Amino acid sequence: MASNADKKGLLALRVSQLDSSELDNEILQIIKAQLSNVFKFLKSDFLPRFEPELNTIIRLLIWKYSVLSNDATLGQQMLNLKYRNAANFSPLQTRQRWLFGVVLVGLKWVQERSTELSALTRETAFSWVIRFLNMAEKLLKVASLVNFLIFLRNGKYQFLFERLLGIRATFTKPQSVRQVSFEFMTRELLWHGFSEFLFFLLPLINYRRIQNFFQRKLRTPSSSNPSSRSLNMCKECAICGEWPTMPREVGCAHVFCYYCIKSNMMADSTYSCPSCSYKPSGLKSIQQVTVEIS
Repeated sequence: MASNADKKGLLALRVSQLDSSELDNEILQIIKAQLSNVFKFLKSDFLPRFEPELNTIIRLLIWKYSVLSNDATLGQQMLNLKYRNAANFSPLQTRQRWLFGVVLVGLKWVQERSTELSALTRETAFSWVIRFLNMAEKLLKVASLVNFLIFLRNGKYQFLFERLLGIRATFTKPQSVRQVSFEFMTRELLWHGFSEFLFFLLPLINYRRIQNFFQRKLRTPSSSNPSSRSLNMCKECAICGEWPTMPREVGCAHVFCYYCIKSNMMADSTYSCPSCSYKPSGLKSIQQVTVEIS
């Protein structure tokens, strides 16, 4: 039997338990995605029709090679966690492993098939059973919510079935006390303060206006007469260099994407064409491109 100090070292952190459950869900989704690729060439209604049964088979295999064999789910094994008895931190009993499988496999199948079962038994003598199951499902969701709120407070029993089965997620071996050096804390606080300063300062800087200022100083002006517009000018945005999306002009020979020219002019009231230094007269000068073919 583990001592009190060992028990304290075995206690799993909340974040580790939450991460393990997320990993379990991701593993299930990855396997389901691979299974969908296997059946993608069959009839379109095959997989949706038997999806609850296929999910049950996947969960059954996962339970067999995880909890039944190692007292830990696949996500817990990645994070060095495992289930133990909540009372004395001993390995799980056979009864607890099988009840875990019933919850993970059997109840999940009933939940996924509840819609079809309710439709089949709506007009029969067993309709009260479906109504009872629906009510039980609602009460179970409320109880699960209350249990999760308690878990966030004390870090025990992430799921309701863990509380009912008397099992608890723990580390595989006692964890040593983490010691953080003073130099590390100082460095972290310094970088945290610096990042907060940058987050406050950067939105106040109009970098588009600064960029346009230096472009005006460094560029060599070209032709700005719309009548001298060539076909190549219509194929390239003067700002981003890509094929113009919703092409627009502002009075010079060059063509712009609608987003490029409008965002720059809204950010900089003194904006001018980056190729010919032509200065448009406000947002009203943004017009659709007109091309004369001779």
